[in-house]
Amino acid sequence: MFLCPSDDLTEGQYREFQIEQDEQPVWLIVTRQAGQPRGWLNLCPHQGRPLNFAPDRFLTDEDNRLVCAHHGAVFDPASGVCVSGPCQNATLRDIALDESDGRILVTFPA
Repeated sequence: MFLCPSDDLTEGQYREFQIEQDEQPVWLIVTRQAGQPRGWLNLCPHQGRPLNFAPDRFLTDEDNRLVCAHHGAVFDPASGVCVSGPCQNATLRDIALDESDGRILVTFPA
């Protein structure tokens, strides 16, 4: 499933995308780390709330780790593991992405 052009995904920037699964919207967090696209469901494992504070707007710390806007959980962008906060050691749910011919594709639906 096509997500976005490769050029829309800048190294270290967090983006929010919506896909459809079973005719229901599913929200994703997508970034590029070490040149590779990475994606997760946009749900904090602490309370199941979205991590962003506004559409397509995410908080980060000084190390560019993703920070949940609601409870301050901090997630490592390489692994999706919570390294600090109320759900420490919990993991964001991975979404498999592929990059081919200048396009980012979701290869495993949420």
